[in-house]
Amino acid sequence: MISAGNHAARQSGTGMIEVLVAIVITAFAMFALIGTQTLALRYQKTAHLRAMASQFSADLADRVRANIRGADSGAYNLSQQAYPAVDESAPSCSGSGGCTPQELAANDIQDWRTGLSDAMAGGWGEIAGSLVDGFTVKVYFLDPSASSGEPDPVEKNCLPSAADPVLHKDVMCLATAFFP
Repeated sequence: MISAGNHAARQSGTGMIEVLVAIVITAFAMFALIGTQTLALRYQKTAHLRAMASQFSADLADRVRANIRGADSGAYNLSQQAYPAVDESAPSCSGSGGCTPQELAANDIQDWRTGLSDAMAGGWGEIAGSLVDGFTVKVYFLDPSASSGEPDPVEKNCLPSAADPVLHKDVMCLATAFFP
């Protein structure tokens, strides 16, 4: 027993227990904040990738609008497209005659796909359509943090396309439609 002045005082240890409880509560709160921050960073990365895909889609739409004769001839409507292959080379049309609309379309697609593969992990794209029905641009990119069993509505537009969902589980897709 400890005496303090005229009163006899007993140590009970309740102060130490209160401190330990406060530390445990603070630790759980910190773990919750860390989890929230990790989730926010994951969503931020996915949003950044989708924004880049949207910018690349707009870039190709502008290229198609600039080469309306190539779009009218079907030069942008490619067949047998397979993810993630990028063509070896585009036709060279640096001669004095300039490019035909078909050569310009091939150069546009080659430059666009090369830019996609350089800017985004697993970046690749395809285009299909016509002047009458409009064009659909699909941009593919790797996003391991966003892979889930159920595709979202944006991905559902890309299912019957160049990327095999069984082989490429981490590949996300953004589809954009436009009229030149």
